[in-house]
Amino acid sequence: MKFMSKLQKKRDELKKDNNGFSLVELIIVIAIMAILVGIVGTQVIPYINKSKEAKDYQVVSSYSTAAVTAYSSNVAKLTTTGTTIDFDVYDSSIDENSTGDTAVLVNAIRELTYSTSAEAKNKFKSKKGDKFKTIKVHYDFTKKVVSAQAFDTSNNPMLDAAVSDM
Repeated sequence: MKFMSKLQKKRDELKKDNNGFSLVELIIVIAIMAILVGIVGTQVIPYINKSKEAKDYQVVSSYSTAAVTAYSSNVAKLTTTGTTIDFDVYDSSIDENSTGDTAVLVNAIRELTYSTSAEAKNKFKSKKGDKFKTIKVHYDFTKKVVSAQAFDTSNNPMLDAAVSDM
């Protein structure tokens, strides 16, 4: 019995001394966590912009798909005899009342995607996308392909062209 009471006293004394972590221990843990966050953060940040660029490429790819759909939906209305058609989707000189093959295709693509350049600009999230100006579409009837490419305010390509088969 004496042994048990001694053991219990010892346990009670240990409980009194256990007041939690010291300030130094907490500062060390916080410093280690800050170092880890700094290392991991610098490794992750480049991947965030890469993922935004991949999303931007998907937006451009949707224009290529819309161009194929616009062509197949309106092929009976088209009178083209050429081998290619090139145009700027957001060319201000083309509106709903314009006529011709280019106008038919532009209006169909706008219906399938975004009707204004400002609406399209809101979809681009990467650093390159901040400079978005327009989308240009190229139909090549001999190769049976359609390509769409985004251009920035300096008329330079922002991303690779998205190519679809017709």
